[in-house]
Amino acid sequence: MICCDLFIIFHGLFRFDKRITEFAEEKFKRDGIDLKTNFKVVKVSDKDITMTNPATGEVAVPYGMAVWSTGIGTRPIILDFMKQVGQENRRVLATDEWLRVQGCEDVYALGDCATIAQRKVMEDVASIFRVADKDNSGTLTVKKIKDVLGDIYERYPQVELYLKSNQMKSFHELLKDSDGNSKELKELNIEQFKKALAQVDSQVKMLPATAQVAAQEGSYLADCFNRMKTCEQYPEGPIRIRGAGRHRFKPFRYRHLGQFAPLGGEQTAYQLPGDWVHVGHSTQWLWYSVYASKQFSWRTRMLVISDWGRRFIFGRDSSSI
Repeated sequence: MICCDLFIIFHGLFRFDKRITEFAEEKFKRDGIDLKTNFKVVKVSDKDITMTNPATGEVAVPYGMAVWSTGIGTRPIILDFMKQVGQENRRVLATDEWLRVQGCEDVYALGDCATIAQRKVMEDVASIFRVADKDNSGTLTVKKIKDVLGDIYERYPQVELYLKSNQMKSFHELLKDSDGNSKELKELNIEQFKKALAQVDSQVKMLPATAQVAAQEGSYLADCFNRMKTCEQYPEGPIRIRGAGRHRFKPFRYRHLGQFAPLGGEQTAYQLPGDWVHVGHSTQWLWYSVYASKQFSWRTRMLVISDWGRRFIFGRDSSSI
């Protein structure tokens, strides 16, 4: 008989709801897994895993077999390209909201090799004010702001996110808040406008390195390329804040459709946008359905389903491990 202890260094499902993380931790404990939370691995030798924890300090744990599952690193070809375009101090390529690599002409990047460097409102606040102030009066009225509000939301999505996170129903509530009282401002000068927008950039977020993001980026770029000539003649993007005219295309916007977290033992967690969370065996069958539907061809779909069927009948084949 071979006896072994199984332990996991667990950093939590940080992109998921707290309820899912707590369920996962409890499930692992019920399965007899010794869970090590809040640890950071600093060294792996042929006999020990050395890790640190704020409470216990550095700890060395002996092991027989280690399975490393912490994501992927940047590929050498991407690292070389980043050096060529002056982005060597980053982990991934930086693109603009149209997925164009910063510092390059006609080069696009998508997936987990790149991330969108969302432009900050406060970097362009003076230009936004100038575009909205069409009569050069030095002040903005409610009507002037309404005329460009759609373009502001489209170019700077963090503005709308900030309003939602602070339970503000409209942009005008942001203007009230900037003055420190409930009275709505009829006109704003540049300093009042800056004060109103001072905190909105706190809502700028990095997109997760997931297949869902990459798939949406791929569909977006394919659509843009197919309509390149048409959009050169009839631009459909937001107004250019620092230039004349409009952008050719609307900027990429990620639409989160929910996410799965398989937990083993035929149990899966699922989180929808908002506050809808479900965990258990029924969610596993939903995961099977979604996974099969996302295959590129019926041949691949049937191969995957047949593999699942063999596993249900005969168990998982581990002979080749």
